[in-house]
Amino acid sequence: MSEQLNKKVSNKAGMLQNIYDAKRAHKEWVRKADRLVNGLDGYRGKKVDLKVDKTFIALDSKSCKFGQWFDKYAEPLSKFDSIGRFINRIEEHHNALHTTYSHIYSIFFVIPKKRSIIHQIVTFNSKKVSESEREKACIHLEYLKKSSAELIEVLEVLEDKIKALDYNELRSFLAK
Repeated sequence: MSEQLNKKVSNKAGMLQNIYDAKRAHKEWVRKADRLVNGLDGYRGKKVDLKVDKTFIALDSKSCKFGQWFDKYAEPLSKFDSIGRFINRIEEHHNALHTTYSHIYSIFFVIPKKRSIIHQIVTFNSKKVSESEREKACIHLEYLKKSSAELIEVLEVLEDKIKALDYNELRSFLAK
C-alpha cells in the first residue's frame, strides 16, 4: 500500500473524514439526478436544455466521486476483519444506483451505441419526454432515493465500525 494512502487510512479521523466526503459527493450526485427529473423542462414536451452527461451526473459507477473514493479505499478498508463484509454491500448498492440512474438517463437522452469523445464530454442528444415517460423517470428516481438511503445507512454502520476499531487493530492493519 502506498505510504500516502496508508496515512489516510491509518487513523480513525482520516478514515471518517474520507467516508464523510464520499457521502457528501454521493448525496450531491442524487440531488443532480433529482434536478434532471424534477427541475428541468424536458418532461413538458420540450428538449432538456441542460447539458447532462458524465461531467454532470456520472453514468458509470467508477466515474462518480463516490466510485472514485470506493476504488481507492475499499481494498485497504476490507482488510479490517470487522469491516470487510460491509465493503461488498457498499459496492452492490452503489452499482444498483448507477443501473437505476441509467434508466432515468435513457428516458431523457438517446444513448448512442458508440459514444464519441464529444458525446462523452457534452450531450447533444436530449429528446422530448412525454408525461408517461416523466412518470417512469419519477418512479425510477424514487427507487434511486430509497437505494441511496440504504447506501447511506450502510456507510453509517461502516463509520460506527471504524469508531469501534481499537489501537491494536489499527497497528495490525498497518503491519500488513
